[in-house]
Amino acid sequence: MTDWKELESQLATRLSMSHRPVAIAFLDAPPAGVPKFSGSEPAGCSFWRLAAAGRTFYTVAADHFNCAVGAYTHSIQLPPARVQETEATLGMMFNLGYFCPEEVPGIPRLPKEPAAIVFAPLGQLPSRRV
Repeated sequence: MTDWKELESQLATRLSMSHRPVAIAFLDAPPAGVPKFSGSEPAGCSFWRLAAAGRTFYTVAADHFNCAVGAYTHSIQLPPARVQETEATLGMMFNLGYFCPEEVPGIPRLPKEPAAIVFAPLGQLPSRRV
């Protein structure tokens, strides 16, 4: 079994990190003993910030609806009224030169939508299966 606390300590020491490393686990079911996220965030990346600040929680698909590209990479289906947001966001990123349309097929995606996503400081990652 991985000693997450020790791994966090080694990373923080060797890399002189100013923020805690974050663990993210994609699960087929909500984890027992981990609180569900409540509230809203503007983007999926915001969950990393919360975990780096010390919070451990899990999210469900609806928590990621504010981030069309994050929903895309996590294979999360947006509600029908918001499906066009992915294309609009990608178009804006193309116009800004962030990346090119030809690169979209190479964007990594999860093979299926997770039922739950755990975010935690690495040293606090729950030990069961995640």
